[in-house]
Amino acid sequence: MKKYLYFLLPAIYVALDHITKFLVIKNIPYHSFVKINDYLSIVNVSNTGVAFSMFQNNNIFFIILVLLVIVTLIYFIYKYKNELTKLQTHSLLLILAGGTGNLIDRLFRGAVVDFIDVGYKEVYRWPAFNVADSCVCIGVTLFIISALFFDKKNKKAKV
Repeated sequence: MKKYLYFLLPAIYVALDHITKFLVIKNIPYHSFVKINDYLSIVNVSNTGVAFSMFQNNNIFFIILVLLVIVTLIYFIYKYKNELTKLQTHSLLLILAGGTGNLIDRLFRGAVVDFIDVGYKEVYRWPAFNVADSCVCIGVTLFIISALFFDKKNKKAKV
């Protein structure tokens, strides 16, 4: 992978995360929503916890934890760049971008802005999330897939 992509891809993901959060904050009042259809709404909520709004009001702890994860990921990507597959590298860059996007929120807003609300009518709603959360989830999923189905030495799919 070209060196500039190590910085460009996460920067693009973080920018997309913050542009979408900015648009939500400017256009939807806090704790309000815009219903797109029975399955999707755009909401304006914040979260001082982690996934599914667990462990609320621990912002300082999560700032420190995410900083450690970011530093560890940067070190890991740099140290093992020649051993990682492209899929593994991209998955780690997604995780790095997601952590960075939400860290910026924690540092400058005191909480993470969540706005994507999916579910079925009012029967079941998934907890609101954002682009950064999606980056982390997709990155972790891709990394697990690469670990399970791709040969690390030959960088080929296991069949």
